[in-house]
Amino acid sequence: MKIEHKLIVIFQTILLAAIMCCPLSLSCYRPEPVMPVSPPTPPPQEDITPPETTLIRFPAENIGINEVTFEWKGNDDITSTSELTFSFFLEGHDTDYTPFTTDTSKTYTGLHAGKYTFYVKSRDLAGNIDPTPATVTFVVETPKSEPDKEAAFVPVPSPILIVPGADVNRIAVTYNNIVYAVDSTNSRLYKSEPGGIGWKDISGALGAAPAWIDLAIAPDDYNIIAVVTNSGREVYISTNGGASFGSTALNNKLVGGEQVTCISISPQYGNNRWEVAVGTSTGFGNGRVWVNQVAGFPSGWYDMSSGATGWLPPPITGADVFAVRYSPNFAVDGTLLAIVATTPPSDDVYLYIGSRDLGDKLTKWNTLSGYPVEICGSNQDSPGTPLRYADIALPADYSGTTPWHRHVYISWSDNPPATPSFGNPNDGVYRVDDTVCYRILTSPDAICSLAHYGTFTRGKLLAGAVSSTQTEIFRGPQTYFSADPYSTCPTWQKSRKPPTGPGQARVAWSPDGNVAYCGTSSTSGGYHDQSAFSVSTNNGLTWNQTGLIDF
Repeated sequence: MKIEHKLIVIFQTILLAAIMCCPLSLSCYRPEPVMPVSPPTPPPQEDITPPETTLIRFPAENIGINEVTFEWKGNDDITSTSELTFSFFLEGHDTDYTPFTTDTSKTYTGLHAGKYTFYVKSRDLAGNIDPTPATVTFVVETPKSEPDKEAAFVPVPSPILIVPGADVNRIAVTYNNIVYAVDSTNSRLYKSEPGGIGWKDISGALGAAPAWIDLAIAPDDYNIIAVVTNSGREVYISTNGGASFGSTALNNKLVGGEQVTCISISPQYGNNRWEVAVGTSTGFGNGRVWVNQVAGFPSGWYDMSSGATGWLPPPITGADVFAVRYSPNFAVDGTLLAIVATTPPSDDVYLYIGSRDLGDKLTKWNTLSGYPVEICGSNQDSPGTPLRYADIALPADYSGTTPWHRHVYISWSDNPPATPSFGNPNDGVYRVDDTVCYRILTSPDAICSLAHYGTFTRGKLLAGAVSSTQTEIFRGPQTYFSADPYSTCPTWQKSRKPPTGPGQARVAWSPDGNVAYCGTSSTSGGYHDQSAFSVSTNNGLTWNQTGLIDF
């Protein structure tokens, strides 16, 4: 019994030691580690987004040589730039698009005189092709001899070189350097084929009621001209270079108090078609955009604003239109831009973007995110209707369908004539990069016109002021020039010798961008006030009269 008792005691001691070392609980359990199971690798996402194509080198709208070089690039969300391929086509020379290659440039030589359109599109590794090829239209003209080139800058005898009492209220320049000028005060229309040297009066072909207040030229056909007549109640059209005009019967569409404030003609699109757009104002927010679709003038005016999608987005309840401009790539993007000034409660100035249905008589407005864009600086205000002056200038590579190509230069002012310091102090020149607005020119002068030459990153901008000021020993309305309007803080140059005249400098560029044009006018139709058509060969640093001088 003693031995058994001892064995029992020993056994109990061993058992107690085991229990103390590892209590009988879940904490004693040490399961084998389980390796985490990785989720299955998702299948690769399908690439359905096409690339974008951009021209980075191309000729001017009008050239006198028969050799041109194009360069381009592409961007895609997945395929790297070096792996994109391209196909191009020169309409008027090639028979079809080339096969896709990695080439990013092409030089054509021996081109005959005529109009050409170049297209280039990119393709990514998934096979997606850019549905909106980059495009540019240009004209090769028979090169002129050197004496003729010099003659473009030297006054020649003209029976209307000096025109007492004349004003040059609006000018328009065609791609082949024909210049038109409207004298609103006297309801006259002038034409100059040598680029502003030597004029002829073609008013007799128009035969419309006064006053004639604006005009527009088709950017790719110098034969299509539109003139706003009847004090803003009618538009007359010529399709033969001003040899004859016909009424478009717009007056029958307008309501009482509604007047045309601006006009623009589109580039060609579709099957040999153009269209003309006008903006109207009543001064009380009942303005509209009217479009005459052109197959053969006139085809009838259609209201593109009343009841149209996005025309009066809240809180906008009424709007008047003070500038309209077609995209230079209208045949591809169908974009029509407008500057509108609204009524309370918004009571501001906006950039509207319109998407035209080129197969129908419809326009949708401000369907893109961020539109309409108020045209003012940060924490600033802009006036409502009416505006006194407004203008739009577009780079040649503007595209309404591509955010990084939606660059617009805008000027507006509500200053009455000859009162540069009156009205809203936030007027001036603005640049809109898609939906972001920058004020790029602040001056005591109200700006009444803009002219841009070139592409966005390789362009220059000219602005014409309203009032005449003293500059050194010369007096005239100031012009402002910037060689870098696309920069964060553009540099501006004032003219040392401004264009002569009492005010309202209306500016334009020659087709090659080497010569600037300007017309000046009086708001009261004064005599011997030096209103004239002037040219500058140094980007507006100095101006010289060449015709229509009220001497």
